[in-house]
Amino acid sequence: MKKILTLAALFAGLSISAYAQDSTRVQQKKEVRQEVKHRKHHRADRLQKKTPEEIAQLKTDRLDKELKFTEAQKKEVYAYHLDQAKKWKVKHEEMQVERDARRKEMKAEREEFQKLLTPEQQEIMKNKMAENRKDRFNRDGQRNFKDRQMKRKGMDRKMPVEKEVEEKTVESSNS
Repeated sequence: MKKILTLAALFAGLSISAYAQDSTRVQQKKEVRQEVKHRKHHRADRLQKKTPEEIAQLKTDRLDKELKFTEAQKKEVYAYHLDQAKKWKVKHEEMQVERDARRKEMKAEREEFQKLLTPEQQEIMKNKMAENRKDRFNRDGQRNFKDRQMKRKGMDRKMPVEKEVEEKTVESSNS
């Protein structure tokens, strides 16, 4: 009996220490993810604030360090990057205008829909929207697409899904 209790205490101690180490590792991963996420947004902001000429110069210089262009190649590569940066700026501005227009349209539609509801229904709808907003992201700030889809279908992601097996009956013809 003493051996069993000793082994159980030893096992419990080992599992607690393993769990404690695992949580520090998870915390470190989370910090790294946040840092990388921040860096990505920072890079995008940095390019948006620059002119096409500055973007083309940065890209050309970065490639020149690795590929060692000749002067003629530098001019051609710069011209190419300048053309691409101008196209990107135009597309980015168009997308921004479209995004803003769509947001205004969605807001107007939502307000129009709210006018159709009673005050009690508006309150229920408001709570439902808040819950959906809360479920949109997980603890790490990542989007929860699969979890939301499964929740809508009434399934739990952690529970195994039983596949329905269709039984096919074979009809025999005695003709």
